[in-house]
Amino acid sequence: METPFHFCIETPSGIFIEGDDITAVEVTTSVGKLGVLAHHEPMVAACPPGLMRIRQGGEWVTFRTSRAILVVDGKSAKLLTPLARLAV
Repeated sequence: METPFHFCIETPSGIFIEGDDITAVEVTTSVGKLGVLAHHEPMVAACPPGLMRIRQGGEWVTFRTSRAILVVDGKSAKLLTPLARLAV
């Protein structure tokens, strides 16, 4: 069973997307791919511009972001980026 956690993408304009039903986050960092699940160890990671995705409601949703910082505190995760949009 997948355990949900809180996740948001935040830009200077405000919250781009937010949810408490996210079960996975996948990003590319400066050292490779990274997956985040519920109760992940706290960490901060630099992410270059590109694609990232979240698993929400059993479906993968993909976003394109500019450079970003991923912050995980063990209970939630947040991606801070100057620009984000839904990838099609």
